[in-house]
Amino acid sequence: MKQNHEWIRRARIFMMDNYHPPFWPELSFDAKKLVEVARKYHANAIRFGSAGKWSVFPNEFWPSHPELNGRDIVTEVVEEAHAHGIRVVVYIPTGHIIPHGNILKHNPEWLYRSAPGAEPKILFHHGGGPHSPPCVNTPYRDAYMGFVKQLISDHEIDGIYTDSGVPYHSHGGHEASLCYCDYCLEKFRREFDCQMPYADDPSTLPLEQREMLEKFSLETGRGMADMLIEGAEFARETRDIPVLTHGCAMASWPEFRFMNTADGILYEAGGEFFHRLEAASLGETSGLAMWQYVGGLTPWSRLQWFSQELVEEAAASFACGGAIIAACGTNLMHGYPEKFHHELATLFGTLEENEPLFDKLHPTPFAAIPFILPMRFYERLETHRFRAEPLVIRERPNETMLGYPFSIPSQKVSIQGAFSAVTVNHLPAQLVPQETLSNPEKLARFPLLYLPNIGYLTEAEIECVTDYVGAGGRLLASYRTSLYGPEPEELLENFALADLLGIDRLDCEPQHLKDYQDHLWCSGTFDMYARSVPGKWLAETFTEPVWPINRFEFVKARPETEVIANVVFGGREDEPLCPAVTSRKFGNGRVVYLATAVEQLHREYRMSMIRDLIGAVIDWLCPEGRPIVMDSPDQLLAIPNEKPGAQVLFLVNHTGERMEELAKIWPQLSKQIDHVSPVSQAPIRWRLNESKTPRRVWDVCTGKDLDVSIDGSYLTTTLKDIGQYAIVAVEY
Repeated sequence: MKQNHEWIRRARIFMMDNYHPPFWPELSFDAKKLVEVARKYHANAIRFGSAGKWSVFPNEFWPSHPELNGRDIVTEVVEEAHAHGIRVVVYIPTGHIIPHGNILKHNPEWLYRSAPGAEPKILFHHGGGPHSPPCVNTPYRDAYMGFVKQLISDHEIDGIYTDSGVPYHSHGGHEASLCYCDYCLEKFRREFDCQMPYADDPSTLPLEQREMLEKFSLETGRGMADMLIEGAEFARETRDIPVLTHGCAMASWPEFRFMNTADGILYEAGGEFFHRLEAASLGETSGLAMWQYVGGLTPWSRLQWFSQELVEEAAASFACGGAIIAACGTNLMHGYPEKFHHELATLFGTLEENEPLFDKLHPTPFAAIPFILPMRFYERLETHRFRAEPLVIRERPNETMLGYPFSIPSQKVSIQGAFSAVTVNHLPAQLVPQETLSNPEKLARFPLLYLPNIGYLTEAEIECVTDYVGAGGRLLASYRTSLYGPEPEELLENFALADLLGIDRLDCEPQHLKDYQDHLWCSGTFDMYARSVPGKWLAETFTEPVWPINRFEFVKARPETEVIANVVFGGREDEPLCPAVTSRKFGNGRVVYLATAVEQLHREYRMSMIRDLIGAVIDWLCPEGRPIVMDSPDQLLAIPNEKPGAQVLFLVNHTGERMEELAKIWPQLSKQIDHVSPVSQAPIRWRLNESKTPRRVWDVCTGKDLDVSIDGSYLTTTLKDIGQYAIVAVEY
């Protein structure tokens, strides 16, 4: 990312889309009020829509709002914002659905058709009214590019944000990548010299026809990426401004060709609260700015009804390296001045007052957890993202025992469980892109590599990870890490990492098979446990001698490998079945292998016992000590950041609702938090990065210096009465 684009990493963005009031149905927008309210919230950027249902500046490409009357609202916003030092990033809808009142009247030839002669699909969007998606194989593409180039050329904007790079945006289903408009039919006929095949279910067509549809579908998807890249390159050549794009889920980020062009990604956070932290960290380690929704677009844009969940989300996103985008800017502006979210404004004000401290600040690297889709679907998505028959991102197939199917612990859930288990140990955790595993320089940044049930590793990754540990890295691996080949059902005879892990896979011994089968229950095990070996390091540091397990692998330890815990049957805890935990030193590094997928237990049950087990394992792997030690409840999340000359510790009091979604209402909205129970005391032991004594340790929120003691390389202090968040800074 260019130096002059770095501001987008830590931006405080006020979002104003124009799908709803004050842009629809009547136009009653006031740029002065928008900027006034954004300033009251201490925003330093506004994300403003160039078009929603209609364009908001005069142009010949996209129909303007009927009440525009020659106004250029983009210019109005830019001039007013720039007068007060606020940047403007303009949103450009891409394959977005367009209101019938617009597209049927002005450009019916743009419309997507799901079947030959079919009427346009009718959908609903913010602000009400029927909408339909356009097709990028129609003159819509040229109109879009003309609109983008005029927008960029005629306005002093500071960045662009493009919507989803998926054809027929907001239109799902098996037919979503195939259009049968006149332009697509003619383009297909020219390319394949035959009529475009059609079936309600494309998978029922003959193979030859499916292959043609597949190729045509892929070309359409790549054409969308080409269109986005052309717009991004024009923005850079014309104004040298940053380009952001849309990613609605980590498994659905845009095509890599466009991601390699973009400076950042906007992520509509949703699902578990930890998902917000995961996504922010993945953007950070990928070298992208990550803008995360705080609040969301809502069906109730005329009301300001959000509560304290906005503060928790904003603090967490910023702490993990993301920028904050108040997606409910319309609501916040509409309610002002009668209603004002003082707590959100206070957080933004603290971040504004301390901008020099946060400039070039990045989360402290410690535990790297690779984000790898099951069976390496990123590679497949590059050739299958837009298909006649959609690609389903699925886990490994079930296995069968005694005629009954047993599901395999999910790789995705194991990754999520590992991230949450490390985080609630008050330790820094970051998701990293899969290319990190084959990049020695990137991998070396992290003291600990955690591979939670990562089934398939390439030869280059195995070599890189082995070298990493030999040079002093620490590896924690679990369950079937490196036990699969590239194909879904390709279970190997032994771990590809066997030489590094110091173990070998075994089949269940015949004398134990009946017992083992009897104890299998659903997708896990029934009344089976792991038991620490007395006298070994785990028994001395982990207070629970026995803990629950789910599915596990039968393994045998090699001579140089220590067995630290064994799998046992309930009621027979003194009868070891096979190793459950092994450890060894390798070169200058250390390795621990967990035969069971304990991360799944933490993800699904939030077991404190599993949290403490992971913590004890990390303590052995990293004998130099944890970067953060806290005697506090695990809902007080500790997220340290650093840069040369300073360290900053963010604490987020995550006592509220753990889900960020409201079923069947798009987008995903957080459930409200009206009250946050403060943490009365939080003793902290924090490792310092520099050998010299800090010149100042202070509470960033209050501006007051803290009483601390320095013991070697550690700083010790106690924070009191932490509300939703706290920020502590060390400056040298």
